[in-house]
Amino acid sequence: MNRYSSPLRAAARASAALAAALFALAFSGCGTSIVTPTPPASTAGLINNGRDGLLVPLHVERSDLGHARLGLPAQVDGKAVYLMFDTGTRGVRVLSSVLPRTGYPAAGARTSLIFPTGAQASGPVVTVPFSVAGTKPVEVAAQSVDDVHCLPGWKRCVAMDGYTGEFGWAFSGILGAAADAPDDTCCTPALRALPARIGERYLVHPDLARPYLVLSPSDAVATGFTMMPLTVATDGALQWPTGCVQVADKMRFCAPVVFATGGAGMIRIETDKAPGWLPDDDDNKVLGQGNYAVALGVGGWVHRFDGAQVTIAKTRAGANRIVVGLMALQNIDLLLDFTNRRLGVRAARDVETIDG
Repeated sequence: MNRYSSPLRAAARASAALAAALFALAFSGCGTSIVTPTPPASTAGLINNGRDGLLVPLHVERSDLGHARLGLPAQVDGKAVYLMFDTGTRGVRVLSSVLPRTGYPAAGARTSLIFPTGAQASGPVVTVPFSVAGTKPVEVAAQSVDDVHCLPGWKRCVAMDGYTGEFGWAFSGILGAAADAPDDTCCTPALRALPARIGERYLVHPDLARPYLVLSPSDAVATGFTMMPLTVATDGALQWPTGCVQVADKMRFCAPVVFATGGAGMIRIETDKAPGWLPDDDDNKVLGQGNYAVALGVGGWVHRFDGAQVTIAKTRAGANRIVVGLMALQNIDLLLDFTNRRLGVRAARDVETIDG
């Protein structure tokens, strides 16, 4: 049997879970009831007896609006949970209703995470034991999500029933594996907290045909990457590097570039100032969307997308960024090397086409 998750099997599993959830909803009266997603068995294994790293297969699921997402089985306080694997956010966020108990020690103030869909997940930060791929549990500060709802003005967003794909339907939360963000005070970078520092350097292969994560990849495994320094903030936080995107003849925009496996679509430009060729709107609202020829440059790495799906959205002042989503990463691997404060990018080809 193929040790990696088949997209067809994953789609079938997601369809079955959704059917069960809809059945439960139909017979739950006015309230919303869901079936907790069951994580697949972990099939992580050492590469070359561990000399070349720890291979952790990822799984493909269908989430809100049918978008593909990557899943990773993990354990939180000894309980098996299914988390969406996202290189665009940082730390563990899990539904409080899925946690095996209550009364976890507080580790921070209540915080919220806003999604491009208009959904918002909120909850306190608590200390919980966390492990992945059979590693020894470590104490991490994680968000215990107890409220999922639509932002004002998004009355029919995907969270209108109190759940989203990330929090309830397809997964029970998120395992964020991103670089640091300037405004993100929530949550311990969980992979970087794993024992023996095995998660301070990791390779992500997001190709839906065979997605996987490699913890502590050797140089023999992590070859062919263009390396660039992460941005080091004054407090020592390691943040995404700045790059620039050229969208046809419409606009050139420079900002931190976030490679987000949890990002829907291809290229999302979040700008606090609407470009002159688009109407302005409120924060978090989409200003324009279309397919364009795009050139992306980060450090010494340049990549082109022919006919890429581009979304331009309004963000709050000072929060500009360029988000490269999962569908733009189908031929691109990432190497997060926090030990040496570097980001690596490796592309199977220099130009992406809309039809693959």
